[in-house]
Amino acid sequence: MPMSLEQTAKQMRKQYMTVSDKYCDKHQRHYVTIQFPNSEPYTVCELCHREEQERLNATKAQEQYEREQEQKRLYFLKDFSLLDDDLKNASFDNYKAVTSEQKEDLKNVRNQLKGYLDGQDYNIVLIGDTGVGKSHLAYSALKALSDYTKKMGLFINVVDLLAKIKEDFSLEAEYIRRISEAEWLVLDDLGTEKVTEWSNGILYSILNKRTKTIITTNLSPRDIMGTYGKRVYSRIFKKTGLGTTNEHVYQFKTQQDKRMML
Repeated sequence: MPMSLEQTAKQMRKQYMTVSDKYCDKHQRHYVTIQFPNSEPYTVCELCHREEQERLNATKAQEQYEREQEQKRLYFLKDFSLLDDDLKNASFDNYKAVTSEQKEDLKNVRNQLKGYLDGQDYNIVLIGDTGVGKSHLAYSALKALSDYTKKMGLFINVVDLLAKIKEDFSLEAEYIRRISEAEWLVLDDLGTEKVTEWSNGILYSILNKRTKTIITTNLSPRDIMGTYGKRVYSRIFKKTGLGTTNEHVYQFKTQQDKRMML
């Protein structure tokens, strides 16, 4: 009859292990000397050795988990996000701030992020004409936040989101869930979509579940109220200070399309 695992272990201990004179004060026991055939002997405290192996295994498991989380974070930031390819490399560093207005826009968007890193909750609404750099700076902000905190960020163009859902309405709830649960979120180009009761419902479902979202739009607050109604309007300008400090509602100083200035 073959030996059990426990019996095999006992036999190996008897054959290859001897008690050492060295004593472990931590575990109140003698070290043991282990010598396998054709190998050098080594002396250890069995419990110290076991704890070290457990520590190393835990470290490896944690490192593997962190690698997987980082791969997931980068996938959502670059591949699950709905954005133009030319935005994927956008950053604060490669934003071309030439004019005083562009420099002011860059400075303001950067400053908006400080409260987020301090744990504050509020939306940021960036208002400006097409081509003034809102999307570039919004993605730069998202990337900076995600890279610094190592938490998931999504950039979602509103028109592309609605088109994606229309391709397969069965995915609507899943898209809303994933977008709503992202730590950092940009909703880009609000106001360029065809506004319907259905699209309004999508926006409300996302914004109602969130406490911090960056929104870019070419609509004024008054236009947003007229286009979306009070219910969505209140979610867009949640904790922005609109009407009082206007702290987190920023009208871009740049007026001319940056692409026409090249």
